[in-house]
Amino acid sequence: MERRDWTSALFFMLLSIFVCEQSTGIGLGTLRQPGPGLLSFGVGAGTGILSLVLLIKSFLYRTTPIEPGRAKEPIRKEKFILICVSFFVYAIAVEWLGFILSTFVFVLLLFRLIEANRWWNSLLKAVLVTAGNYLIFVIWLKISVPKGFLGW
Repeated sequence: MERRDWTSALFFMLLSIFVCEQSTGIGLGTLRQPGPGLLSFGVGAGTGILSLVLLIKSFLYRTTPIEPGRAKEPIRKEKFILICVSFFVYAIAVEWLGFILSTFVFVLLLFRLIEANRWWNSLLKAVLVTAGNYLIFVIWLKISVPKGFLGW
């Protein structure tokens, strides 16, 4: 087990406990009438569950040490920069292009360039992710999203 796995899991578990405690202080409400702290409580609880899973995995599954002459795969800085830039462009483009078109283009870009999937695979995933986001946020949660210059 690597030390950084269980230390980071412990840090995020403590952070999630703090967030959940602070959220209950401002009021959770109910699912039908959510209070101001319900969303942050859910995020804190989700973070706590994920950090607990990481903590358990760090003790159960021991990693094999790296051979002396062999280094880990380096972090691809180009992909990281491309993801950050694409998030920035998406945040700007969503007002002009609208939620549906900008989300489709953003997800297609991520699947095609970052993951290097085939075109048909990337297109299918982009359509499914965009449709799923539209169903969740617009239809189910009734959140108004930018329509863009096309009106959809």
